[in-house]
Amino acid sequence: MGRSLALGLYLLLSRGGDVGATELPAPGEGTGPLVWIQTGPDTPLAGIAHLARQMARERTDLRFLVTFEGDPRTGVEFPPGTVTTKAPADISRIVARWLNHWNPALIVLTGACRSPALVVAARDRGIAVVLADARRPAEARSRWHPAGAIAAALAPMLSLILAQDPDAAAYYQRLGGVGTRIEITGRIEETTDPLPYTEAERDALATLFAARPVWLAMSCPPSEEEAVIAAHSDVLRLAHRMLLILVPTDPSRAAALAERLAREGWDVALRARDEEPEAETQVFIADGETELGLWYRLAPVTFMGGTLAANGSGRNPMEPAALGSAILHGPEVAPYTEAYSRLGEVRATRQVTDAAGLGLALAEVIAPDRAAQLAHNAWAASSGGAEVTDRVAQILLGHLSDRGTVSNGPDRMTITAHTATGLKRTT
Repeated sequence: MGRSLALGLYLLLSRGGDVGATELPAPGEGTGPLVWIQTGPDTPLAGIAHLARQMARERTDLRFLVTFEGDPRTGVEFPPGTVTTKAPADISRIVARWLNHWNPALIVLTGACRSPALVVAARDRGIAVVLADARRPAEARSRWHPAGAIAAALAPMLSLILAQDPDAAAYYQRLGGVGTRIEITGRIEETTDPLPYTEAERDALATLFAARPVWLAMSCPPSEEEAVIAAHSDVLRLAHRMLLILVPTDPSRAAALAERLAREGWDVALRARDEEPEAETQVFIADGETELGLWYRLAPVTFMGGTLAANGSGRNPMEPAALGSAILHGPEVAPYTEAYSRLGEVRATRQVTDAAGLGLALAEVIAPDRAAQLAHNAWAASSGGAEVTDRVAQILLGHLSDRGTVSNGPDRMTITAHTATGLKRTT
């Protein structure tokens, strides 16, 4: 009773909200079913973007609306045509206008459920609502906290809850009771699609490299090139056959950079001139980032350029992580803070504080066992995140096509846990 009263009071108060002149964003292109993804402030947007892209690969007719509780954030790549905007106020009349305007086939809430009016309105219209990446909220210490009381009333209205872990699943089980469907899928993490490459090219270069140790410095701005060359010079004292693959941020600078290094006494090969890294080559300059998938696969260690100096323009560290390259980086990690934090948690990276530290760190991680450990940790973090994302995408797609056909037994709740090998446990 108390739980339904809490939700009823919330909805009653929300009816009095001022609709005002709220503008509705124009729909994107296409006429296929629309998936509305509403994200919380702590949602890993890059992971959600990867989820949407994975769904779009399977269903090319899908359209997406992505709304944010705060201001929309940039730096993530959603499927083409995706409309991104600030979430509407959770007021009944505003929610009704949005549902009339968008007519979504599926609504996906992420994180903690914070949109009671939207959930109730969607249920009344027969629109499936899935809570994905569900975690146990901070206020869940007390079942009778007002927010927990509202969540308890909403849980049975959700078509499906995809929990991060058993703790979150147990929390929603206590809230929802009979009829609530829960699956344990893991946490949606930031990840990327593996960059493409040509297998024949990789084999040919691997043959040229033979057993030489190799490291990659990618997306290096001019301000970091000196630090990279200095680090390479230091490491050559320990491993005289070491090869540096250097990818400048601006491809047009490649030829001039090669000429300057040659004047300084370095043995340089330039990819743009179809020069090959011979046995005596010390620096191999690749012009541009279109072949990064190739270089990541060939280099056991990658330095993420653009991270030593402020206002850098580096790339996502999940790119080398997905391809098994150990990662070195500086302190300036925006806009990929979430990705670096995740990789740091699992000891998949080595951070350096300045240019002087780069040579010392490189000397440490070129040891085969050290590089292999970092690379394995990076790959595990990336592949684990990709596995969860792919699993959630398949569940959502199945739920989209099978909406209304899923039935839970009248006397039990189903909790399913999935692992890398498939179905693990059903209770």
